[in-house]
Amino acid sequence: MWYRVKISRDIKNKDTGTTKNVVEYYLTDATNFGYAGIAVINKLGKHIEVEDVQLMKQYKPSINEYSEGKKIYIVKIAEDYIDDNGATKTLKYPMPVFASNDVELYQIVKEYLKQGLNDMRLTTISETQWKYV
Repeated sequence: MWYRVKISRDIKNKDTGTTKNVVEYYLTDATNFGYAGIAVINKLGKHIEVEDVQLMKQYKPSINEYSEGKKIYIVKIAEDYIDDNGATKTLKYPMPVFASNDVELYQIVKEYLKQGLNDMRLTTISETQWKYV
């Protein structure tokens, strides 16, 4: 399951010596809330404040694997279907994608949809400032 972890920490400016409090968001695939928070603490150390851990229950598994230096995008893939009353309904599946830029992102999604998902389409792309743990 995907969790978004909000943390705050103090960062020291090496040039001026001043300290600034920053808020950062991390995305992690963990088994529960506790493990999600611990994953961020293990990466950054104990001098952070975990402010919020949110289950992103609507997120489906990521389209691709994370590799160092990639941005986190959240895309929505949509599928139309006709219900029992004859009305057309749209199901949207939000999922993370890891890519360096928009061009790479489009190529990853295009290849993903070629895997037998021809009746689905890309509807939304959101580039995040989140980091992956």
